[in-house]
Amino acid sequence: MTRKTTLHDIARRLGLSNTTVSLALRDHPRISKATKDRVRKLIAELKYEPDQVARALVMGRAHLIGVVVPNSSDPYYSEVFRGIEDAVRSANYHVLLANGSYDLDGYAQRVAEMKGLRVGGVLIAPPFSQESPQLSPFFQDLLERKFPVVLINRRLKPPLFHQVSADYSAGVKAVIETLASFGHRRVAFISGHPALLPIRQRLADFKRYAARHGFDDDPGLIVSSELTSAGGYASCGKLWAVLDRKPTAIVAFSDSVGIGALRFLLDSRVQVPNEVSLVSFDGIEATEFTHPSLSTVATPMYEIGKKAFSLLMDLIEDNQAAPQDVVLPTVFVPRESIGVAPKQPSAARIPPAQSAIRSALPRNK
Repeated sequence: MTRKTTLHDIARRLGLSNTTVSLALRDHPRISKATKDRVRKLIAELKYEPDQVARALVMGRAHLIGVVVPNSSDPYYSEVFRGIEDAVRSANYHVLLANGSYDLDGYAQRVAEMKGLRVGGVLIAPPFSQESPQLSPFFQDLLERKFPVVLINRRLKPPLFHQVSADYSAGVKAVIETLASFGHRRVAFISGHPALLPIRQRLADFKRYAARHGFDDDPGLIVSSELTSAGGYASCGKLWAVLDRKPTAIVAFSDSVGIGALRFLLDSRVQVPNEVSLVSFDGIEATEFTHPSLSTVATPMYEIGKKAFSLLMDLIEDNQAAPQDVVLPTVFVPRESIGVAPKQPSAARIPPAQSAIRSALPRNK
């Protein structure tokens, strides 16, 4: 096995000290251009790769950040991470990605592991359930020590850490106003697990704006779902099973849920939007290609990732900055799945149980 070339090897071959070679690699002004050129030429010939871990130990800074999200395969967080990764690459940083699941202990463990690898800070979407949460000892310690942390898709009131989210409330308002203008009053909402903060906040927004427009106040119109397409299929099936008076419109928490609900309606021979209108949230690419195309509240997921990294860099440079609450705009995109309310609600049959329902897996935000 060929031995890996070290910085000491480079220095010995050029008759320079390790310090001089290290400074040349960092383009330090103390080192002459001629010496830098000699170092770079030999590095290219020997295919030298700097030991980033060793460099971090010496410099006390690894140009490394951590990202912890509930589920990196979720289309929402995949797009957020794409924004983070592009920004990280432009800044000559590196990124560690981990799934924190849906418990605070899991997040604490992932962040602790990343701190052991000398990350400069972390971008996280922890499973807080309240706008003013009682922080666990681990997160309280991060706050007190001013370790750089930026929250993604979490909006605490008041902010304890820097945080970046989208104006989901405005998105809900736009959806409700559009449905009301089309004559809808019996509108269902497919929510997610109630323990997570963004799910609680969006459900509260839905109830507030629905009441303002005189929508039916029927508890049976609100169901919870695993935030997957299979979960949306199952939850839409539950609505059709328990409600004698079917809704004329359905609002789904996420596009993944909305796609599952759309499939259930199509399997049930319910015409969308002639019998039931359907709207969801996120704005993932797949919604453009469903049939009918799915109306959605587009969220700037990529921009959330980039902005979160920008805030983290500011924190790393100056961790005395007061917490910022950054809220990016959403855009309601009406498509083929929304229309005028029918005079008679749908009374479609319930299809046989589908294997997709049984295989629904948690993917909450």
